[in-house]
Amino acid sequence: MTEFYGHSLKERPVEEWELLEDHLALVTQYAQVFLNKLNAADWAPLLGYWHDLGKYDPRFQTYLMQANGYLSHLEESSRVNHSSFGAQYAVEKYKVTDKKPLAFLLAYCIMGHHAGLPDYADDNAEPGKASSLSARLKDESTQISTGQIPTRILELPLPAMPEGILKKHNDIVFSLAFWNRMLFSCLVDSDYLATEEFMSPDRAGERPVPVEQSIWTAMEEALHTELDRKSSLSQSAVSKIRQDILNSCMYKANDIPGLFSLTVPTGGGKTLSSLAFALAHRKYHQKERIIYAIPFTSIVEQTATVFRILFDELETDVVLEHHCNIDPTQETYASRLATENWDAPLVVTTNVQLLESLFATKPSRCRKLHRLVNSIIILDEAQTLPVEFLKPCLKVLQELVNNYGCTVVLCTATQPAILYRDEFEIGLKGVREIIPDPVTLSRKMKRVDVRFLGPVTQDSLVERLNEHDSFLGIVNTKPDASNLFEALKQQGGTAGLFHLSTNLCAVHRFQKLGEIRERLSQGKPCRVISTQLIEAGVDVDFPVVFRAVAGLDSIAQAAGRCNREGKLESADVYVFQPDGDKWSQIRGYLKRTAETTLGMIRDEFSPLHSHGWLSLPAIQQYFCSNYWEHKNEWDKHGIMQLFYLSAQGIPEFFYREAAKRFRLIDDYQISIFIPFDEKSQSALFRLRECLKSPDQATTAPKRQLLRILQRYTIGISQPALNTMLGKDISELPDSEGQPSGYYELINLSCYDFNHLGFMPQQAGILDVSQSIF
Repeated sequence: MTEFYGHSLKERPVEEWELLEDHLALVTQYAQVFLNKLNAADWAPLLGYWHDLGKYDPRFQTYLMQANGYLSHLEESSRVNHSSFGAQYAVEKYKVTDKKPLAFLLAYCIMGHHAGLPDYADDNAEPGKASSLSARLKDESTQISTGQIPTRILELPLPAMPEGILKKHNDIVFSLAFWNRMLFSCLVDSDYLATEEFMSPDRAGERPVPVEQSIWTAMEEALHTELDRKSSLSQSAVSKIRQDILNSCMYKANDIPGLFSLTVPTGGGKTLSSLAFALAHRKYHQKERIIYAIPFTSIVEQTATVFRILFDELETDVVLEHHCNIDPTQETYASRLATENWDAPLVVTTNVQLLESLFATKPSRCRKLHRLVNSIIILDEAQTLPVEFLKPCLKVLQELVNNYGCTVVLCTATQPAILYRDEFEIGLKGVREIIPDPVTLSRKMKRVDVRFLGPVTQDSLVERLNEHDSFLGIVNTKPDASNLFEALKQQGGTAGLFHLSTNLCAVHRFQKLGEIRERLSQGKPCRVISTQLIEAGVDVDFPVVFRAVAGLDSIAQAAGRCNREGKLESADVYVFQPDGDKWSQIRGYLKRTAETTLGMIRDEFSPLHSHGWLSLPAIQQYFCSNYWEHKNEWDKHGIMQLFYLSAQGIPEFFYREAAKRFRLIDDYQISIFIPFDEKSQSALFRLRECLKSPDQATTAPKRQLLRILQRYTIGISQPALNTMLGKDISELPDSEGQPSGYYELINLSCYDFNHLGFMPQQAGILDVSQSIF
């Protein structure tokens, strides 16, 4: 009998290669575990055994032999497409049955398990280069004889759909497309893990084991020890309110899973209270993991640091920080190494990473999706979702709750702007508020008055700032922050003067924040100029705050840094409209939200004037203007229209086009390593050595080094990288001297290690994508 192989081992005898049936069986075994959580374990044999049916092709077996030096007397063979035949076989086998639509679902997964989920059709593809499902199903060059394939594999039955998927939702087509995406996630993660188990057993052995209950218990104990410590340090009115908020979270934690909102003004301790809710809710309902999705990378770093310090004494690392500035359309081996499959108890990530993954097609981005099943997702500052992506975002969140056992908590300092209401028909339904009376809580936590200064030049703002020993000034762009810092430095020196923006790598920012907190706690003068990165997840307390006009939700966040602990009887937050040519021009989302706020200021009947800037009626009017009145923009890019059924019931899904359109960030940033201190310099040295080595044993150390260096990166745009590459920035080479996709700043004059961090102007560049935050 002819032997068929699934994987070969370089420079090892054929007898040590992996038999194809062994690989198919192992993929099936992993898939059964994952699919069982979807109530779809009976789909595992089909996905596991049919995904690599194309490897029974004699041409593929010949390719393996030639690639490893066997049959070398034959003509050189190129790689063989082995992912099409399983899809072709599934559709052909069931083409005249009522299960034909289900066969197509299977075909999407099998066809895409290497290249990614395909579009149903591609009318614009060049002849012979079509990558769509329909085109590849017709490709006769990938079809093979089934004579050598065991009958028990070929005759596996096609099961029915789980009933719940099609009954709980009006939008059956989207539910079907998303369920298929979950199948795909289970398949590709199973294929990755099974392949790794054979090809790299050492790496497979390093993967985390399931979290024991004792670890969860230790996490709860560590959290409540910290909460008790904080409570004992202060008996202020604000501290008592925070305790009430925590009590409300603990009380609601045993409610049935689903959608919750946590409406707490800034300074109310949302981060730790929401974690307390999540840990208790997980315990009551046996949830798998907790995922924090946060708007900005800088806040992800800050939140992850808070959690790491909190759980520092535990025996295992329970916090996975996952954010990546690499454009997913430019994915490389380097970027895939930095991507985890979220097999961790507590994941802290960005909204971009979470939501774009839910619409992604590449296997490396999709493999983590099934880990969302039966999880708790904390969506921080939920109101920051872009208007033009609201419909697909809210639809997928509702889907996770309805069909995948997820609990989603909408954390906000103002009010959930994305709940269903008559004027917002796409809003989330069935959301339960954790706080008994958010309006009363908002009133109790009022600690500041907001005043509008009108148009203000940069010079006049400097004069106003110089009237205060301590202040926080927040502007909309990085150039404005650095220019304002320089103007203040010229007049008063740098003593007690600080600059914060993402031009500082994370470690640098945390050092500065530590110095700022120390000066504030000691009552020393402390003057801070920052971009909006300080507005969430940063526990600081200033006597006065100046804020460039922005969205009302951002102004509320800025107000949360003023009189945070309620130590002053009254404090002021001054909002100003930048005026004059020394200020940068804002664009996009920032411009739109700022104009909404200015419109409310001009409206003499706005509740902003009658009830106050931070009142819930004012916030409601803001979101009505910014969200609810823009129905034609809720799915501006037409993403929901890309999933439909033909007249014959065939699922015609355009996964790749959806992924292409669903880009929450237009200008993805490339990460640059900064040799900021001895730790980063040592990690960079060791990374260079790992990259030079072709030994796969360096993979695990490399991954650890990348996690260290993640906190020593700044992001720049592709045009900026093109300008600086070679003279200011160097790309690290791999073992063959080729570009690795990792970059290091080598011209250290482009980084101010004292105050300003990365200074692109030193390299003669400053494009607009560099300017925000």
